[in-house]
Amino acid sequence: MGVIDAWEKILGFFGVDISLVKNKTENTYQLKNTLVEFIGIEGAEAKGHGSRRDILFLNEVNQRISYETFTQFFMRTTECTFVDYNPCASFFLLEKILPTTPHVFIHSTYLDNPLLSEVERANIESRKDDPKFASWFHVYGMGLLGRFEGAIFQNWRYGEMDDSLVSLLGLDVGSRDPDALVRCAVDSKKKIIYADELLYQNNLSTKSLIEALSRLVRHSDVIVADSANRQTIHDLREARFQIKPAVKGPGSVRGGIKRMLGYEIVITERSKNLAYEFSNYCWADKDTKTPVEGADHLCDALRYAFMFKTGYSRGIRVVDVSGLKYEDWSKYRM
Repeated sequence: MGVIDAWEKILGFFGVDISLVKNKTENTYQLKNTLVEFIGIEGAEAKGHGSRRDILFLNEVNQRISYETFTQFFMRTTECTFVDYNPCASFFLLEKILPTTPHVFIHSTYLDNPLLSEVERANIESRKDDPKFASWFHVYGMGLLGRFEGAIFQNWRYGEMDDSLVSLLGLDVGSRDPDALVRCAVDSKKKIIYADELLYQNNLSTKSLIEALSRLVRHSDVIVADSANRQTIHDLREARFQIKPAVKGPGSVRGGIKRMLGYEIVITERSKNLAYEFSNYCWADKDTKTPVEGADHLCDALRYAFMFKTGYSRGIRVVDVSGLKYEDWSKYRM
C-alpha cells in the first residue's frame, strides 16, 4: 500500500486523473498504451510463472521474496528490472544475481531524499553518535552492507528445512507488537536448528489469529506459545490448538540464547522477518547479557520452540496446562 500511495502521488503531480486510469479491483493503471500492475508477491508467487512484462520493479527485494520467486519474475521481464532493498545482510541478489548480471548499482541514503520530513531526518540522525546504534546507522543511515557487528546471532544462514525431522511451532503473541509464528526442527546430533517463518503480522484480533493459524498449521501440531498473554492462550486452546505455554522466568532469555548459540541456525529464504531480526537483535548491555527489545518477536518464538524441543534449561520451564483451569495458571508464572 505504501508503494501504491507513492505512485498515485506521482500521477497526481503530473496531473493524471486517477479515477480515469485506475482499476481498483485489479490494482492496475491504464496510461495510454501502458498497463501498470501492482502485485503483492507474498502468497501470490505463482504469478511469477504467468504473464510477461517489459519493466519490473521489486520493492524491498530482500523482504519476503525468495530466490526462486525472484528468478521467475526476472526471467519473464524483457527490458529492465529495478530492485531496492536495505542492506541489513547479504542475500541472494548480492550472492547469485549481481556477480553474473550486467547492472547499475545506485547507492543512496536518507541524505539523498529531498522529500524526507525533518522529523524522520532527526530520528535517523539522533542515532548517529549513539554506540548502541552504531551498526544500525551503518546500514540504515549510511546505506552500507553489513550484518550488524553487535548482532547476537551470527550463526545463521539461508537453507531448506530438513523434513525428515519432527517439527513443532513457536508462537509469540503480540498486543501492539506483531504475532509471530515459526516452525522449528532440531538436529541434536549435527547441532542444527531449522526455522521457517509462517506468520508475522500486526493488529490481529484473537479471532483473526485463530483463522490465520487454521490456515497455516494442523490442529495436531504442537505450538509452544508465550505464556504472558494467558487469555489468548486460553482462547487458542478453546479453538482446539495444541498449546504448550512456555513459562518464562529469571535468566530464561539469556539461557535460551546461550544454548541456541551452540547450534548452527538454518532458515528458509522466505523467512525475511526472521532474517531481519537476526541482523538487528543486539545486546543492550553486554555485561548483563540483556538484549535490545523490539526486533525479537520471531527470535522469541523460535527460542520457545527450541527450548521445548531440547528440554529443560535453567530459568525456563514448559508446563502442560491441559488439566488445569484457566485461573490456576498464575501459580506457574515465575
